[in-house]
Amino acid sequence: MTPTKELKKRAREVLAEKMGTVILAFVVLIILSFGSGWISNALFPENSKLNIALGYVFSFIISILINVISAGMLYMYLNIARNKEFSLNDLFYFFKKYPDRVITATFVLAFINVLTMLPYTIYGYSLPTDISDMNLLMEIAVKSGVLMIIGTVVYEIITIPLEMTYYILADNPQTKGMDALKESIEMMRGNFWRYFLLKLSFVPLMFLSVFTFYIALLWILPYMTMTETMFYRDLKGELKRSGETEPPTYGYQSEPYFKSVDTEAEAIVNPEADQDDRAEKADLWNIQPDSESRESADNESTEQPQTAEEIQEEKKPQEEQPEEEDNEPKPWDEYFNRIK
Repeated sequence: MTPTKELKKRAREVLAEKMGTVILAFVVLIILSFGSGWISNALFPENSKLNIALGYVFSFIISILINVISAGMLYMYLNIARNKEFSLNDLFYFFKKYPDRVITATFVLAFINVLTMLPYTIYGYSLPTDISDMNLLMEIAVKSGVLMIIGTVVYEIITIPLEMTYYILADNPQTKGMDALKESIEMMRGNFWRYFLLKLSFVPLMFLSVFTFYIALLWILPYMTMTETMFYRDLKGELKRSGETEPPTYGYQSEPYFKSVDTEAEAIVNPEADQDDRAEKADLWNIQPDSESRESADNESTEQPQTAEEIQEEKKPQEEQPEEEDNEPKPWDEYFNRIK
């Protein structure tokens, strides 16, 4: 398992030159979130219980659609983390690829959010509209803030086992929504507290963002999301710890060095050879016999074995043949005849 410090380091390195795009993606989500609330209040003013109920239903549907876009943003983060092509169009990826699967998972998460934020919602709708006492206003603000924080914390804790759902759907869009939720629970088994501490480590940065009028959140939230993306990649076994290296690879199929020496040697000797043939053919160290030696070997293998008598005959020394007498007259014979 990769330590949290290492995950954060990888997240910063990946976002170093891509922060502009991810910040713009968060700005789009923020505009959609606040825009949906403004539209809901405009369409269903809170002057009757029916409008309140309709406005709540409208906001719930819009939140599901926004969550589908949020899932597309995680798809974009995965592409960035894996050094693949990415763009703002990735935000709408799940509207093209099995949106029903994402909506199913989003509906479950949204329903959990409604339950955890129910005390805050009920308290907000139960307040009178004409409050002039400042002390009472401060008391209401404090209670509302506490209920919202409690609801948010409870929601985060409950949904931690489900946090990998959108990442799973990004890798396998054809997976059913409920199956992705179950797979996320299995993936997070034994990693609950590690992920919880990872999210908790960003709380100090959240508090510090108050001094920047929350402008720093435009950098903190992408940083946190990319770290969570690295956590998912770590669970998938895609990350190697710092210091671990893979053996050098060479050749067209990225084979280990010692396995591809022969292929490279053949490429030098015969540069016109096809690459696919090089990988399957000759080992440089195994010298194949040429055609003449193969033919002689084949001829030797077809000859009949010699008998014992033939071997003995070959071993006997050959008898010297008598030299033939030369009876032809020589020039000096006439001279000796005269002397006689």
